[in-house]
Amino acid sequence: MSGIWGASGRLRAAPDDAVLRIAVVAIAVIQAAVLGLLARRGSWQSDDLDFLVQGGKGFAPSDLLTPVNDHIAPGLRFVYAVFAHVAPLNYDVTVAWRVLMQAIAIILFGFLLLRLLGPTWWTVIGTALYALTPVTMPSFMSLSSAVNNLPAHVFGLLTLHAGVDWYAGRRRRAVAYGPLSLLISLACWEKSVVILFTVLALALYLRKTSLREWVRQSWPLGAAFAVPLVAFGILYASHGRPSEGNWPGVGQLLKLAWRAFAVPVGALTGGPWRWSEAAVPFGLADAPAAAVVLGSVVLVVLLLIAWRSNRRALLFWGSVALYVLTTWLLLSYGRFEVFGAVFVLHYHYWSDLAIPLILAVVLTVRSVRLGARLSRLAPVAVACCLTAWTGAVVVSDAGFAQLWGKNPSRAYFDNLTADLEKAGPSVNLWDISMPSTVSTILSDDRRLSPVLRTAGIPFRLQGPGDPFTVSADGHLQRATFVTWVKTNTPGNCARALQGTTPVTLPLQILVPHAPTSWFAKLSYSSPREDRVLAELIDADGQVVPMPVPAEPWPSSSLANMYFGPSEPIRPVAVRLRALDPAATVCLGDFELGLPKGT
Repeated sequence: MSGIWGASGRLRAAPDDAVLRIAVVAIAVIQAAVLGLLARRGSWQSDDLDFLVQGGKGFAPSDLLTPVNDHIAPGLRFVYAVFAHVAPLNYDVTVAWRVLMQAIAIILFGFLLLRLLGPTWWTVIGTALYALTPVTMPSFMSLSSAVNNLPAHVFGLLTLHAGVDWYAGRRRRAVAYGPLSLLISLACWEKSVVILFTVLALALYLRKTSLREWVRQSWPLGAAFAVPLVAFGILYASHGRPSEGNWPGVGQLLKLAWRAFAVPVGALTGGPWRWSEAAVPFGLADAPAAAVVLGSVVLVVLLLIAWRSNRRALLFWGSVALYVLTTWLLLSYGRFEVFGAVFVLHYHYWSDLAIPLILAVVLTVRSVRLGARLSRLAPVAVACCLTAWTGAVVVSDAGFAQLWGKNPSRAYFDNLTADLEKAGPSVNLWDISMPSTVSTILSDDRRLSPVLRTAGIPFRLQGPGDPFTVSADGHLQRATFVTWVKTNTPGNCARALQGTTPVTLPLQILVPHAPTSWFAKLSYSSPREDRVLAELIDADGQVVPMPVPAEPWPSSSLANMYFGPSEPIRPVAVRLRALDPAATVCLGDFELGLPKGT
């Protein structure tokens, strides 16, 4: 027992600042590296691929300000543009970036605690809580979430450090980097404006004068922070594309509120403990009732402690409440109509809640004052609580990692790049859509070809020769063409393209209930290289042009050429036209259908 009490006494002694800084850095490096290993089990997926293709267009202001769904996120566009130009389709580079950003965020949080608390072991405990809380983990795993949320953490914490500098008398330094940090955070994720709730709580927590004097002291800092808000507001108003939302009914709104507040409540017990298997990449929590009930008990105890021992800590609990209210209202208005109630449990929207939540917990628990006898037991009690909480975190992280490991996108791109390298640059691909396990129906463009072009992988797109398709697991397959609609064109050049004069041919439907988006195959002969435009026409006269193949058609006595995919249409005729005035192209059958791997 003497060893336990001796260790307890040493823990109660004030440690050196240097020791605490080393401990904070060690926590940051270890935690970020472990999450990096888990994140590496994933790969480019859905939004990541859309953003990467957009990033491949470059760093021009018009490209950086292209809306992201209904967001304006030039910071996100910039990061993906760097990925696209430095190491396109190299997922490990993105993991390294996330490890670095995560480590910086943890170090900034730990150093913030050190500035607020002074030399105490609570700095190490608080840093560990922030580093381990599962609220942030899914947003680290998913790249598109990380590019939003990790800058929100890093630059949000820098904004808080600027607040500490201001009230410590280092005002020029605070104004030099605080507003800039807020602007960068907004440029990556406009919802990161909620950090200002915590900035206000911190400013009031540090107040040492009357309220009137505090206002007089604080208004220049508030004015400085208003500048990036106004600047980003102008940017959003001039370039944004906000989607119109609708409020759900009162009953649904209250249900969403319960789910929203369950997120921080569950986090107090290392929750959510369980994740929904229905949407692995999105990190949808599926917390059992036990996690929420136990978390509610912990919350009540912490609020009572704050009320009795350190009422200023309630400022940070107020920041947590405002954060949750804001997120609840935004998701209820902007996302419920399309996605229903599930997005309230999407941890993409909750990541930076960890900052005010852990600050509130640490400042509350640290304020507990015990008698001499109980104080000897305090380190043991704290160790037991931390052990139980860490065990729950391991359960939460392991559950998510197990689902994340089922992510098929890494194997898909590994197989695809290996097969394309083996096949060489002359490989001829159908412009197929990626499987739904890699690119969901919510993606703006599910075609594989823009991704391969961005990655700089050489290939031919529906050129002459036998085409290939790609299997669901990313392997190249020789393709056959399944015909649904065709023309009946007589042989011996009874139908020919002379110059740019168009020829319109009726189409015969071979299979009822045919699809509406098409690939095409045209048999032809020509004494020279040519290009031909194919336009599909429906019963109402609507015209949809097929994509023109990138390469000229080779001269041949008998060959096939391929088009596609088309925009949705139900065609009754096709209009063919050569693009060269000197062309002479003898036409065979024109067939519409879909490619199928063999």
